[in-house]
Amino acid sequence: MTLNADAMHSWSVVATSAEVATGEIVQAFLHGQELALWRNAAGEIQIWANRCPHRGTRFTLGRIVDDQLSCGYHGWRFGSGGLCTYIPAHPKLQPPKNVCAKTYPAVERYGMIWASLGAPVAEPPHLPALADVGQHAVFCRSFVIYQSAEKVMYQLQQLAADRYESPESNVLVGQDGNGGTITVLLQPMAEGKSIAHLWASSSDATEDVNSVRQRNNAYFKQHRQQLEACV
Repeated sequence: MTLNADAMHSWSVVATSAEVATGEIVQAFLHGQELALWRNAAGEIQIWANRCPHRGTRFTLGRIVDDQLSCGYHGWRFGSGGLCTYIPAHPKLQPPKNVCAKTYPAVERYGMIWASLGAPVAEPPHLPALADVGQHAVFCRSFVIYQSAEKVMYQLQQLAADRYESPESNVLVGQDGNGGTITVLLQPMAEGKSIAHLWASSSDATEDVNSVRQRNNAYFKQHRQQLEACV
C-alpha cells in the first residue's frame, strides 16, 4: 500500500485504550502495516511492526516477560525502545545494537490509541467534544467497513450532509439530532477496509449511557451498508 507524505506522517487511531490491557499483545493494522500493541510496566503504550527482526515471527504470538516483549519462536526479548536485550541461545552474549524491532510513535488520547507510520510534527487533533470536561463522552462501538477510509469520509458526508464536517484527516464531527455531538474516528486498515470508531458526547449527564449507545449505533448501522455499496 503506497502512502503519500501526509498519510505517512499523520496520526490515526489504531485501537481503543481498553482493548490493550497490561500483559497482552494486540494486533492492529494501519495503512496495510501490521502492528503489535502492548504496554510496558508503566502502562505506556508501545506500537511496533508485528514482526520479530530475527525470523519474522509475529510478536503477537509471543508474550511479555519482565517488562519486555518475548518472541514466541526463539524467545528473543526486546525492551520498550525496541532494542534486543536477551537471546536465550546465547544468554551471556550482549545482543548487537542493530538488532531491534521497528517501533512507531504512539499516543493515548480521548480513550483511543493513536499511531503514525512516520514522524508527525504535531500532536493528534484536538477534539473538543471528547476533551471538554463539560461534555459526557460515550464510546459507542467500532464498526468494520469494507471500504477505504477516504471513501468513507467522502460518502458519509454525502449521505448525511447536514450532520458531519471534517476538521482533521480521518475525523468526522457532527450532530446527533438530540443536541449531542457525534465523533467518528476512522482507522485506515488497508486498501478497501477501515474501522469507524464512534463516540457520542452531550452536556446532559442525566441521559442513560446505554440509550446513547443504542441510538447512535442504530444510526450508524443504517449507513454502513450504503457506505460499503459505494463504488
